Amino acid sequence: MRGRSGRTALLAGLLFAQPPAAETTPLGTIAALPAAEAPAGLPFVEIEAEDAAFAGRAIGPDRTFTSLAAEASGRRAVLLAGPDDHVEFTLPAPANAVIVRAAIPDGPGGEGRDAALAVHVGEERIGTLAVTSRYGWFYGRYPFTNNPSDGAAHHFYDETRLLLGRTLPAGTQIRLSIDQAAPVPWTVVDLADFELVAPPATAPADALSILAFGADPFGARDSSTALAQAIAQARRRGVPVWIPPGTFRIDRQIIVDRVTIAGAGLWHSVLRGNGVGLYGRKAPRGSRRVVLRDFAILGEVKERVDALQRAGVGGSLGEGSELRNLWLQHHKVGVWLDGPLRSLAIRGLRILDNTADGLNLRRGVSDAVVEGNFVRNSGDDGLAAWSHREANHNLAYRDNVVVAPVLANGIAIYGGRDISVTGNVVADSVTQGGGIHLGNRFDAVPLSGTITIADNLIVRGGSFDPNWRFGVGALWLYALDAPIRASIRLRNMRIVDSTLPALQFIGQRIEGVQAENVHITGAAGHALQLQSPGAASFQDVAAVGVRGAGILACGDGFKPIDAGGNSGWTEKAVSPDQALPLAPGLPRDCREQSLGQ
Repeated sequence: MRGRSGRTALLAGLLFAQPPAAETTPLGTIAALPAAEAPAGLPFVEIEAEDAAFAGRAIGPDRTFTSLAAEASGRRAVLLAGPDDHVEFTLPAPANAVIVRAAIPDGPGGEGRDAALAVHVGEERIGTLAVTSRYGWFYGRYPFTNNPSDGAAHHFYDETRLLLGRTLPAGTQIRLSIDQAAPVPWTVVDLADFELVAPPATAPADALSILAFGADPFGARDSSTALAQAIAQARRRGVPVWIPPGTFRIDRQIIVDRVTIAGAGLWHSVLRGNGVGLYGRKAPRGSRRVVLRDFAILGEVKERVDALQRAGVGGSLGEGSELRNLWLQHHKVGVWLDGPLRSLAIRGLRILDNTADGLNLRRGVSDAVVEGNFVRNSGDDGLAAWSHREANHNLAYRDNVVVAPVLANGIAIYGGRDISVTGNVVADSVTQGGGIHLGNRFDAVPLSGTITIADNLIVRGGSFDPNWRFGVGALWLYALDAPIRASIRLRNMRIVDSTLPALQFIGQRIEGVQAENVHITGAAGHALQLQSPGAASFQDVAAVGVRGAGILACGDGFKPIDAGGNSGWTEKAVSPDQALPLAPGLPRDCREQSLGQ
C-alpha cells in the first residue's frame, strides 16, 4: 500500500469525515467540503469507522472540548456497546497489519482499564487487539492529572496495532467487536489504518547484534545493559548495532553517540519499558553522527510531568545525525532535542499517543529537516520548533501529517529565523491552539529573516479557547513577548472547515506578512480575526462558506492591504440570521468590517 494511494485515502478521510450535505456544531452549520489532491504517500490506508459498515451508534460531529467526538479524527466515531455491535472495514488494498484508534472507559480511580477487540474475517477469528485507557484519560486543568475527581476528562483515545499473520486481499471484510471475554460498557472506534508490512529486514554487514550481549528478545529480562554494551563496542569498532526481531525491555535512558542503531523494521524490532529512551549527550558537547532507524520505542508514560525527561529520543543529536522510520509511542514527548546543534534529518517517524509534544527542536537548532512524519494524538503541539533564548534557523518542516493534537497546535514555530513549513497536512486541533502557529512566545528569540508557510492544508483547524473565551485561528500569529517583524510568506494554502476564524493576528504589532493564493473553504467565524496593530497584504485570497463577515477587527488597528484578486471575504455584508455575536472574551471595540475600511 505504499505510494500515493495511502496519502490520498487519508486525505479523503480528512476532508469527508462528516455528513455529505452539512455539519451542525455548537458553532453553526458548515457546508460540505470539496475533494482535494493529496501530496506524497504514507505506508497505510486509513478508513474512518463512521465510513465503514457498522452496528452501533455514530457519535458526533461535535467540537466541544471534553467530548469523545471532539477528539476523534474527523470529529466522528462509532460507539460499540452491545454484544452484536461491530465495525466492519472493507480493505481497499492488500494488508497484513492493522492499527486501530479507540477509547474505552477509564478505571474508577483513574488507574486505567484494559480490554480487547475481537478481529474477525467472516466467521473466523484471526486476532485480538488489546485496548487500554491507561495512557489516556487526563483530568482537570493543565498540566492535568489522573484523578477523575478533578473533572474535565479528555485525551480519551489510544492506538493499538496487530500483525494479522497473513496477507488479506483487497475486498476482504475485517470486523471489529468488543471481546466478550473481557467486556467493557462501551468501546469507541475512531478509525483503522491498514498496512502491508514487509518481512523483517536482515542485519547490516558487520553489525553487532544485541543478542550477543545477552539481550532478551521476549522482554522477560531487562536488556538495558546489553544494549549499552553493544553500543559501546560498536562505536569502538565503527560498525552498526543490530536490533533483531523481538521485544526488548529497556527501563532507562541509553546514551548514543557516533553510532548507527538499526532494526528489522518498526513492526518487528521493539524497545519497550518504563523510562526507555535513546539520548544524545547534553549540549554544547552533544552527540554526532547518530543514526537511529527501523525500530519502535514504546514507553509507558501515563501522566504529564513537565519536570521529567521522558522522550523516546532526546538530548542533543547533530553533525549528520538522522532519525528514520521509527515508531514512537507512549512517551511524554516523541522527540525532544536540545541545541545548539546543526545538521539533523528526521524522516518517516510515526509519533503516537504522547502526553506532551510529538516533536520539539529547542534552542539553537540549525540546518535541520523534519520530513514525511506522521503524528497523531499528541498531548501538546504535534510538531514544534522553540527558539528558547537562542534562535533556531534554517529549519524545514515539510510533507508531514499531524492529526488530532489534544492540546495546542498541529505545527508551531516559536521564534527563530529562516524557517519553512511546507506541504504539510494538519487536521482536528482540539483546544487552546490552531492548525499552524507562528509566535513570539515562551521566551523565544523573536521571528526574523524569511518565514515561509506554503502549500499546506489545514482541515478543521483552530478551536474555541476556554481561557480567552474566543476563537483561535486555523492559522494564527501571536506577538506576545515582542512584535513580529519578520518577512512572513503565506502561500498556496488551503484552509478548510475552520472551527472559528481561518486567519488570526493577535498581540503586539505584526508586520511583514504577505498572504498569496490562500483558499478558505468554510469557517464558522471570520476569514480574518484581527486583534493586534500592524499590517499585512492579501493577494488572491478567496473564501467561500464563511459564516461571519470577512473581517473582525479589534483594538489598535490592523491594516489589511488589498493586493488584488481577493474574493468572498472582502465585504462586511452578512445576512442578519447568520450574524455572529461577539464572544465574551473579545474587547468591546471589536467590529466587523470590509477589506476597504
